[in-house]
Amino acid sequence: MSSSIRMALLLVSALTGAALAVPLKNTQAPLTADVPAGWEQRPYPGGLPGITVVAPGTPPSAVLQLFYAPYQSKGNDAGALKEFIGGVEESLTGGGLATLKRVGDRPRTAGGIKGTERVYDLTLKANGAVVRLQYWYGVSKRNLLSVQFTTGPVATAAQRGAFDKALGSLKLK
Repeated sequence: MSSSIRMALLLVSALTGAALAVPLKNTQAPLTADVPAGWEQRPYPGGLPGITVVAPGTPPSAVLQLFYAPYQSKGNDAGALKEFIGGVEESLTGGGLATLKRVGDRPRTAGGIKGTERVYDLTLKANGAVVRLQYWYGVSKRNLLSVQFTTGPVATAAQRGAFDKALGSLKLK
């Protein structure tokens, strides 16, 4: 893996929080999902509510994160969803350290929650390294939810499939 890609993955980890997993062990999370066996499961960085699952390797070629934040709504709140997505997208540029290009966007339902799936290329201004970010955003009656998947160019096809498998198995408690 090139040093620029390694730096990109490390910056994405710093900006968005990276970690590892397998079938979710966090019993306090308001959701469950299936994650790949052999991936390490860690708390979400910064003490935020969520779970990080990391593929083996240093640095990891793929990182899956499941985030939830308490939020009261009627569920499937389009206004709250739009605001949530905007806030996440703004945070991804690291205060000008990176540029974010949306390369895909579609509605997608997961765990009975109508949401939005977006795919981005994040380019670090310092060295031009690019990582792929795939997000699903949703709003339940009690939480803002996101599933984030970050991959570098060395991620395998099986690793890339982890996002769809986790999202397909997502259930709210």
